[in-house]
Amino acid sequence: MALVAGIPFSKLHRAKRHAIFVAQRKERITPAEDWFCRYLASLGPSYRFQQGFFTPHYRIVDFFFPDQNIIIEIDGACHDPEKDSRRDEWFTRERGIKILRFTNGQILSGTFSLPARDFVR
Repeated sequence: MALVAGIPFSKLHRAKRHAIFVAQRKERITPAEDWFCRYLASLGPSYRFQQGFFTPHYRIVDFFFPDQNIIIEIDGACHDPEKDSRRDEWFTRERGIKILRFTNGQILSGTFSLPARDFVR
């Protein structure tokens, strides 16, 4: 059992577990996420990588843009588009956050487009 400061990982507060998860995730960033991070740096918007939402249900998103109230998900082959669509609709309805989804292929080939009014300064 993994211990953090002498406390079992499973007994840590959810926010602390999420912080550890994000740190580990940043070490295992996918090529598409890495490319997209560099692309965002060229645009300059403020964003959070691997942002966790705790209510009404726990969810971790790839990129959250608080100023634009937009989430961007970069999906690999393991995602189920139908399930993701239902979850996104519910999340948008409950939280009022717009969700954009791109595939790894779209990101790496540069065939995606962001709404210019939201991301270009």
